[in-house]
Amino acid sequence: MTTQDHPINAAEALLMRLKANGVDYLFANGGTDFPPVIEGIAHAQTRGAAIPNVLIAPHETAAVGMAHGYYLMTGDAQAVMVHVNVGLANCVMGLINAASENIPMLVMAGRTPITEHDRFGSRMITIQYAQEMRDQSGLVRELVKWDYELRYGEQVELLADRALSISRSEPKGPVYLCLPREPLSEPWPERQAAVNPRQAAAVPPRADEAAVEQAAAWLAAAKTPLVVCQRGDPQGRLGAALAEFASRFSIPVAEYLPMRNVLASDHPMQAGYDSGPLVAEADAILVIDAQVPWIARNHQPRADAKVIHVGPDPQFQRLPVRSFQSDLAIVGDPAQVIGALEAAMASRGAGDDA
Repeated sequence: MTTQDHPINAAEALLMRLKANGVDYLFANGGTDFPPVIEGIAHAQTRGAAIPNVLIAPHETAAVGMAHGYYLMTGDAQAVMVHVNVGLANCVMGLINAASENIPMLVMAGRTPITEHDRFGSRMITIQYAQEMRDQSGLVRELVKWDYELRYGEQVELLADRALSISRSEPKGPVYLCLPREPLSEPWPERQAAVNPRQAAAVPPRADEAAVEQAAAWLAAAKTPLVVCQRGDPQGRLGAALAEFASRFSIPVAEYLPMRNVLASDHPMQAGYDSGPLVAEADAILVIDAQVPWIARNHQPRADAKVIHVGPDPQFQRLPVRSFQSDLAIVGDPAQVIGALEAAMASRGAGDDA
């Protein structure tokens, strides 16, 4: 078997595995940790191997922002690679945004060589001493769903699979993989890189039927129901489902500080972008995937109100402090839950009168 038949190094195998996992673009800002990656790109091109398109970003913030925006436009998670701890530090602001908005992406940063000699890829210049950290992943650990540091070159395929499957599973979010230069530089074993990922993202959770029936009962009986939402999905599924749901049952929809608009501004049940005054009047409130549905200091539901939270993570478990009233929390894909609620409320006769 010649070198034309398999990757030249672990970095090339990693690039191939990213492509096999559906990553079409690698947004990159390189440095001294990138030589094995550049070699892998060049070698893959000479032998026609499928790897992501590599786009050079002038700044790490832009690279993360490009991956973020690509997901919003397509619904597909992409990858970012930056230069050691300094590049990762420049990613932090973008990762705060991605974590807050549940944006899936794989962020990778090289790590300055660990060894000083005797290994291929070991230290060669002065800055590689200054850029070493005991725990580089600690820079972003609170912002990502999963993090790990590559130990051996042959791990790259399975780690890419695991990282992306976790990132794409609900609740979605960024993940981080640290890449020391030595294992990236390791020659790939005398075998072809695998082309089929071994791990897929978990299927979205489906709402509990009993919980949906309870929510439907509260909403159907309400005199002044309210929906509060904050973000939709890239495909627009929630927007379409909610437009029909709100029209059928005449329920006003408030989008408080929307991250991704859900309901068209000219929809007859669009109640604007300040939920606070409406919260105090509602006797049943359906909160759809809203991290902050109103400001607790300024507004509270009335004493007899029932509050239902819906989403892939309706409790927003990443947040240490979040105490909005929640009489019922339904885990599920928001569009699917709205569809189930519509059917359950219709079976109760809701929406039949003028």
